[in-house]
Amino acid sequence: MSQTRRQSLYMTEHGAAHERAGWRVWLRKLTPYFYLAPALIVIVVFVYLPLIRTVEISLHQGNLLNPTRTYVGLDNYIELITGKLFGEILLQSALYLLFAVIGSVIVPISLAMLTLQLTDREVDFYQSALFLPTVIAFNVVVLIWAFFFLPTTGGLFNQILAAFGQPPSDWLKDPLLALPSIALIANWKIMGFHFLLAIAGLKAIPKEYLEAAYVDGASGWQLMRRIILPLFAPTGLFILIITLIGAMDAVFTPIRIMTEGGPNNATNNLMYAIFSEGFRFFRVGQASALSIILIVLFGGLIYWQYRLFDRNVSYDR
Repeated sequence: MSQTRRQSLYMTEHGAAHERAGWRVWLRKLTPYFYLAPALIVIVVFVYLPLIRTVEISLHQGNLLNPTRTYVGLDNYIELITGKLFGEILLQSALYLLFAVIGSVIVPISLAMLTLQLTDREVDFYQSALFLPTVIAFNVVVLIWAFFFLPTTGGLFNQILAAFGQPPSDWLKDPLLALPSIALIANWKIMGFHFLLAIAGLKAIPKEYLEAAYVDGASGWQLMRRIILPLFAPTGLFILIITLIGAMDAVFTPIRIMTEGGPNNATNNLMYAIFSEGFRFFRVGQASALSIILIVLFGGLIYWQYRLFDRNVSYDR
């Protein structure tokens, strides 16, 4: 075999080997994406594509009964923002978020803090008792509380008022009491899950830190402020974030069954307004615009509170 032939054969084999090595490198780089592909496909199909479709529909005017829609640009947004009910809905949404933070963040964390002095058996009992409402269907929860809020003297809360010589109250028809009553139901339903998260966060605090603090003479509020709260902060921030994310969804079922946004829109909020516009009045353009407004407002709120609190949270233990 001539020298030229041998060089040509060597170059061909060397090139093929180099090409195979290149394919193996690319295959190794693409392997993680093959594992991620099922989850990415689900996210794209069920999150991003519906979001893009919602933005598109929000720029049109039409209804569910008529597939023909008219392009109106930002008119749906302008009509909603300048409407007389939009300010009320925003205010009631903000009030419910306040009730949710109190009932689903402050209360379960405070109850978890109180268990620090209890035995493991006592903690297990309270975990089971407080978590029980979480596993009950929301419709059943609403029916249970409907008995409590009966406007007659047979209602449990009115019986308590009667014991103090007070007249019965129509809880769900009073504009001042309807929203706190609905918030009470939603917070009772989800508080147990947040209580478990708080307990888990407290148990994750290394006992060596607490023992060292006891040895150094720390106790009571000083121990809570200097040791427990800083180490519990990541869990507390997580509970706050999931509360804000799920607040409007948690209160939807009680509103839908018990008040339908009344009385006089006293329990209406952004989530229920989306349902009303889309599935009661069939104005899908306005409903889609409200959905985008909800996403922007809550996304901005969660980002802002995360930036505000995360700088003071340490994840090192």
